[in-house]
Amino acid sequence: MNICETYSGNNVPKRTKWIYSTVATFRDACYALVSMFLITFIQYSGVLTRGLPASATSEEKTALFVATFGVITALVIGYRIFDALNDPFMGVIIEKTHFKTGKYKPWILIGGLTNSVVVLALFLAPQLFSWLSGWAYIAWFAVFYLLWGLTFTMNDIAYWGMLPSLTNDERKRNTITTLMSIFCSIGQFVVAGLSPILSGTFGYQVYPIIAIIVCSLFAIAQIILFLFLKEHKREDDTKVAKEKASFKDMFTVLRKNDQALTMVIALFVYYLGSGILNTLGLNYFYFAINYSVGSGVMTYFTIIYGVGYLLSQILFPLITKKLSWKKIIIMTFFGLVIGYIAFFIYGLPLGDGKYIGPSPLVTTNGKTSLNILYLIPLCIIGLVIFFCQGLFYLTLLIMMTNTIEYNEYKFGERKEAVIFSLRPLTTKLASALQQGVLYLFLIIASLSGVISTISTYQNQATLGEITTTELSTVCDSTLSSIQPWQVIVFKLGLTLLPLLLFVASFLVIKFKYHIDENEYRNMVTELNNRNEQKGTEQVQ
Repeated sequence: MNICETYSGNNVPKRTKWIYSTVATFRDACYALVSMFLITFIQYSGVLTRGLPASATSEEKTALFVATFGVITALVIGYRIFDALNDPFMGVIIEKTHFKTGKYKPWILIGGLTNSVVVLALFLAPQLFSWLSGWAYIAWFAVFYLLWGLTFTMNDIAYWGMLPSLTNDERKRNTITTLMSIFCSIGQFVVAGLSPILSGTFGYQVYPIIAIIVCSLFAIAQIILFLFLKEHKREDDTKVAKEKASFKDMFTVLRKNDQALTMVIALFVYYLGSGILNTLGLNYFYFAINYSVGSGVMTYFTIIYGVGYLLSQILFPLITKKLSWKKIIIMTFFGLVIGYIAFFIYGLPLGDGKYIGPSPLVTTNGKTSLNILYLIPLCIIGLVIFFCQGLFYLTLLIMMTNTIEYNEYKFGERKEAVIFSLRPLTTKLASALQQGVLYLFLIIASLSGVISTISTYQNQATLGEITTTELSTVCDSTLSSIQPWQVIVFKLGLTLLPLLLFVASFLVIKFKYHIDENEYRNMVTELNNRNEQKGTEQVQ
């Protein structure tokens, strides 16, 4: 074992290819645990209100929950914006540091190990220290959530930065990218699928245990990568012009390149819309069904999410051979319109235990369970939504990539690093606003008190005062007090708001983006001619 060993050329060693791809499972599993379930854990675990005396009224608990959760929302928004703006700086640091063990591996290891510790601090500390509740936990959260963003950025920027350095062969790079995407999806879907089931069965005290398992695997995977993966020789970097992303370059590109600006707006609006369904989803199934069954429905919906996106990835190359980019955008847009409208209508409560469509619950021999007749149409609707979102997104990425050639065609500079850095920037800015949407619709639908009450029961289960069976019973009783209008208002945020954002993204593309397949081919031909002419002039 030689941790400083490198390779040269475009043939990536098999061990390096598979290590690089498979560790993505644990990176994305850890990221998904925090991005998808940390806020849900805070909402329902009781950590925000358990410091109140036993004599505190429900109104006092709700007031404390609204205040503390509002501060958390503000912190998340602020930190995610800071995290988005921090990415270019991390890229510059990686470019300027020279470790004997590699350009990327040290940062991947440092970021991975420290991030694992920080994630454990966010999930585990409230369970270990009873005093860490209410405003004390807010202070703890303010420190460690900031550290979470910083440490994951170290790992993330280095990990993704390594990808283009592995090989210049487009086919081999695409193979590694595809493998990595598959393992990323596995990590996300395992965490997203199992976490609601486990929390619904054992209560939210199970999240610290999930965090220990996920963080341990994450840390071990990063150590394996550091010890056994070979980096490409750094000397070969000099053969390729490196462009470093900076804020000045970003603003310059967006000011000059109208097509890049168009795609940044379209991607940002898309990310905001697609993320709202994930952010509000688990809460919705609790509110619309109940505590014990809602988490299970969310698991099925997550599986459909994975299937839909995977199908879109598999079929995308075949679809692009038959349809132009803009036709795919149009087709998937109308698919999203149909899917989101159907999702809004389906399962709406009408009062007196009636719904539009089959009831989510059936009672057999006195036992209430999930109605399979409700689940099947829901999954079909979800499959339409996620398949269309996957195709829509992949097409957006192609259109975004095309603006690199457009920039070179118009201004003589590719600016790859700058334009590629705009994608994660829009992602993180959108995720910041998604947290604000959740807080807003909890307030509008008057559901904060319900969450506060459930979190109190969760805390009692953590202390062993009630069993998990009793926990499900009291939580279901609390959720049964929710009125149909509250579910409808919350579902408007879940469906209508994303739909309006998709409409905005579609209109931006339709009226502002003009690079079609013919124009792109013409640009590439012209650029090749220019390069050939430059080569001829240099020879002369």
